[in-house]
Amino acid sequence: MLRYVVLLLMTTSLHITLAKSSKKGVGICSSAFKCGDTWKFDGVAWWYDWRFDQGERKWAKCKGAARPGYIPMIFDGASANRATIPRDAKTVLGFNEPNWQNQANMTPRQAARVWRIVERKAGNRRLVSPAVGGCDVVPKRCFDWLGAFFRACRGCRVDFVAFHGYSCNANTIMSAIQQVHQRFNRKIWLTEFGCRHMPNEGATINFMKIILPKLERSPYVGGYAWFCHRQDANHGRTLPHTSLMYSNRPALNRVGRFYNNFAK
Repeated sequence: MLRYVVLLLMTTSLHITLAKSSKKGVGICSSAFKCGDTWKFDGVAWWYDWRFDQGERKWAKCKGAARPGYIPMIFDGASANRATIPRDAKTVLGFNEPNWQNQANMTPRQAARVWRIVERKAGNRRLVSPAVGGCDVVPKRCFDWLGAFFRACRGCRVDFVAFHGYSCNANTIMSAIQQVHQRFNRKIWLTEFGCRHMPNEGATINFMKIILPKLERSPYVGGYAWFCHRQDANHGRTLPHTSLMYSNRPALNRVGRFYNNFAK
């Protein structure tokens, strides 16, 4: 009997391990960071902080290491030359929203010129394109920027295409993913998504119940990350009912527990 129970537990544990998502990630907002935050996300495969050096850990004077799965980002042209990619990184994210003035703010030609530096810094790691904003709500602006980038960057290495989507309609986001994939023939990384217009935590969870299975099932999706892990005054899209963690301590709230525990 005891042997049967042990075997059952081992089988169950193996099943749970195999069921975890390899796509799911989370954005860690640096200005809202607390030591210990990353370790609470034991159900995600990767995380990022829009940086390449985990600077928020230095500012908070954290002890010990962050959880594995960190993916560095080269945020803009200015950070490309000084970027140092961690040795254990397997993927590098490109510029953040170059089509928005208050983010990387780069023309496609500027991004293409600097991309050669990004390629050298990345080495043989997987490279994710600049993450354009608004493919789900202003698709023409998104397609125009990406199209001009690829024309200006002929021969460049880009393994995946990234964009951000904040539509509260899961089908709108999934349609954008399919369109971008078909246009540029690469898998998509949805490196920011969420809905700021949900009235409460329950509505946010219901949105997750609809979109997460779609993201997991889609053959076009290489990765996705919720924006962001905690309410942050510097980022208006993260409201109390879309935050994944409590504001005053490194612990997952109701929404965070659902997101973290969701499996394929």
